[in-house]
Amino acid sequence: MNQPVSFPTQNTTVTVVRRLRLASRALRRTVRFDVVLPPGYDPAAPAPYPVLYLNDGQDLRRLHLPATLNALYRHRAVQPFVLVAIQAGVRVQEYGTAAYADYLGRGSRAKHYTEFLLTEMLPYAQARYHVSAAPSEVVVAGFSLSGLAAFDFVWHHPEVALRAGVFSGSFWWRRRALDQGYTDADRLMHLLVREGQAAPGQRFWLQTGTLDETNDRNHNGIIDAIEDTLDLMTELEHHGLRPDQEVRYVEVVDGRHNQATWGRILPDFLQWAFGQAEAGEWLTADELLGSRRVWGSPSRLARHRRRLRPQPATLPPYPNAASLADFPLQPAIQRPQPGQYPAYFDESYIPRVPVGANPLVQLEQQLREVQQVVGQLTDEQALTNYGPGKWSIKEALIHVLDSERVFAYRALCFARGEQQTLPGFDQDAYVPEAGANNRPLADILTEYAAVRSATLALFRSFTPAQLDRVGFTASGPVSVRALLFAIPGHEAHHLHLLRERYLPLLP
Repeated sequence: MNQPVSFPTQNTTVTVVRRLRLASRALRRTVRFDVVLPPGYDPAAPAPYPVLYLNDGQDLRRLHLPATLNALYRHRAVQPFVLVAIQAGVRVQEYGTAAYADYLGRGSRAKHYTEFLLTEMLPYAQARYHVSAAPSEVVVAGFSLSGLAAFDFVWHHPEVALRAGVFSGSFWWRRRALDQGYTDADRLMHLLVREGQAAPGQRFWLQTGTLDETNDRNHNGIIDAIEDTLDLMTELEHHGLRPDQEVRYVEVVDGRHNQATWGRILPDFLQWAFGQAEAGEWLTADELLGSRRVWGSPSRLARHRRRLRPQPATLPPYPNAASLADFPLQPAIQRPQPGQYPAYFDESYIPRVPVGANPLVQLEQQLREVQQVVGQLTDEQALTNYGPGKWSIKEALIHVLDSERVFAYRALCFARGEQQTLPGFDQDAYVPEAGANNRPLADILTEYAAVRSATLALFRSFTPAQLDRVGFTASGPVSVRALLFAIPGHEAHHLHLLRERYLPLLP
């Protein structure tokens, strides 16, 4: 039996404080997060609460975390603690190893995310929610790439946190491409552990799934996700961090690289981090919550997944200059007038930018949605299409990029006074030539962010007079302003298809 945990109240239900915001100078953006308070939370309690800082906090509901916590508290399986669920921003750039970006430049802002945790989020939570600053009571966790970030943070900053939980960690993170002379010595986290020093009291919880991926770069019959994790454990053991002692490893048979698997194994992690019983006495997800409901038809399953899936992010207003001077206010941008664009723009694109919305802000929002939703998929999942002859998710992403580049080029030409009629392009001919299905999803997402950054910079450089300039394409006249609205409108169409047609088909 689990050891009893003292509660100040008979209530065993957590309180979720949602939609909190923190203006970050380190990240130069507003960070959104939720806080989950334990039953009977008392901001004036004699001792501060242990705390879990969770990366990828936008997935609270998909992980069934509140329900899992309620069940754990109901069984008194964990001590009361505060959970700070930090939502991802530009995921492939802010998560990674703080010291090095990978070979494609991903993780370039991981050092800023580390700075944000150290100098902004931890002090804020300690002051606002009465959480502990003692390193032994601070846990950081994450999933996939954000799990790598959690491990990197705890390894390098034991002065503030001594425990990390990593679900399907991206320990493949490397400084050299596989076709450019890669060896296992190029794995960045392994290198950092090898060259670093363990701190007294450090502990790590590591999880993989046997179906996390299918890649096996050395063809030894062990998928890379498992091999990279086991090799990292070997590096830790060289520092005296022993398996089943300072390091707990959980391998989930048939476990996949998704929130369903991670949500099922969460009780093990939470009892490791905040429980008092021995591992053999820990409660499982089935014991806590019962078997997950079996959905009897594809339509019911699709409805269930749509309900749990995060909706498109709505950014909070930019902070004023007194709170975050680095963020400029976005002025309103007038909508294009009829006659400034082809008829099909009015049918498919322009109406998808809400009246009163700033299309530049919508482009920023859409990038974050793509990174948060698509960034969680495996390469295999990104090959999904919803019918014969339909594009895969990877191909749809490349099509959005192709269209954005073409529209932006047209805008550049017309803003500069181009008088020639610009040719159209055949999207159905372009997509097969891109070879999207043969590219890693991470590479496509990196390109996605780069193209979006260039698009935003281009349109922000135009004056109001340049936005109103009109040029000619094979489809007729179109203004620079109309092209600005067409880009997010076109992407909104494909994001709708992603949510309604593709995601419900994923395992």
